[in-house]
Amino acid sequence: MAKQSTLAFLLPILLVCAAILAIYYFLPTSDSGTPPDGAISLFIDGVPLVAGNTATLRAVSTCGSFDVLLDNSWFGNGSSMLSKSFLLTKGAHSFFAQGKNCNATLVFTVRARECTGNETKECEKNDCPGARQCAGGIFSECAPLKKVCASGERIGCSTNGCSFGHMVCNPCGTGFSECANDSKKENTTCAGASCN
Repeated sequence: MAKQSTLAFLLPILLVCAAILAIYYFLPTSDSGTPPDGAISLFIDGVPLVAGNTATLRAVSTCGSFDVLLDNSWFGNGSSMLSKSFLLTKGAHSFFAQGKNCNATLVFTVRARECTGNETKECEKNDCPGARQCAGGIFSECAPLKKVCASGERIGCSTNGCSFGHMVCNPCGTGFSECANDSKKENTTCAGASCN
């Protein structure tokens, strides 16, 4: 009888312990030792990327500390952020950032220097003259020259002070033709050697 009462007393305790063990082993639990999921983002400030200029790498991590390599050589590290300047050299390059549970890669290309200072270069756009301006070591896209007249516009002019004619605005609107003599509009009051 004493055995039955002891067994009846221990049985609920054993069932509670078995239930606790089942919950512990079979239900998903969070592991506090593993950092939460995150990512590393890489950005380069300093566009255009031209050889001889400097740029700045900005890295932001939401998954903890990380190291950064530039072309497989150590570049720097950070706990959650990194901002570091570097000299640009011509060619293709890559940054690789590696954290405990995440990584990121940024591939970029540096162009050769084309110009210095405020150089300009003549060009043509839509069959009209234009100019390319040096900015940051490379030439800009071809920009048309400033218009000074409307295409086909005619204005009066004088060829020698006695004969009159007209100038015509060119198709691009960037200037007028030379004064074309209009023989019908010759000044009849002008006579003598000074008008020849």
